[in-house]
Amino acid sequence: MKKKVKIMIAACSAFVLISGSALAAAAVPRIFINKAEFAQSYLKLKEENGTTMVSLRAIVEELKGEVTFKDNAIHVSLPEASHLKHQVDGFQNGLQAQTPEEAAETWIRGVQRRSGPMQYAVMAPSLQKSTKQEFEDNFWVTGGSSPHMGDVAKKDVKSLSPNKVQISFDYPLTVSTGKIGSGKASLIIEKVSGTGNDYWAISEINLEDPGDTGLMIGAIPLQPQKGK
Repeated sequence: MKKKVKIMIAACSAFVLISGSALAAAAVPRIFINKAEFAQSYLKLKEENGTTMVSLRAIVEELKGEVTFKDNAIHVSLPEASHLKHQVDGFQNGLQAQTPEEAAETWIRGVQRRSGPMQYAVMAPSLQKSTKQEFEDNFWVTGGSSPHMGDVAKKDVKSLSPNKVQISFDYPLTVSTGKIGSGKASLIIEKVSGTGNDYWAISEINLEDPGDTGLMIGAIPLQPQKGK
């Protein structure tokens, strides 16, 4: 009886070892940089004797750095995060709107170009705070390939208070062959007190259909007007 038990234990142990080896051989490492997954071929993934290797140049260049070979030495230069932050802050400050109309125009261009940073730059601080994670999760790309927001011909500007304006407009939904429909938008734009100068920023985005151009971050459904 004891002999049979030993044989069964040995057989089970062998199965675990074989299964573990098979799983290890079948499992292929996945590579993520800042939460974004990259194809193994892109980073030239290679495994030798249990060691996983990737291309140094591919990794560094993806981080916006440079790799050079000089005097039998490899030189790696990576941008400092603080420098990049100053650059981003400069772009964002440069896009701050001096008028409600300018804020609306910048946001529209951002939607048309699928540029999350442009849309984010003209949002009020409260809206930026509530949408930042979603922008980051989508790598600051919004919208979809088709349809997209076409040129806006006319905007209706309504003053709600000295520091708050509502800008409403219709926009065409277009594809490569032309217009296929239309949408409606209403933006609430408020004056914000900045550290330097005051500026105008979007505090609320209302769309008749928030998903008619694909991913639209920060938008809520437009409420129908009474009597219509």
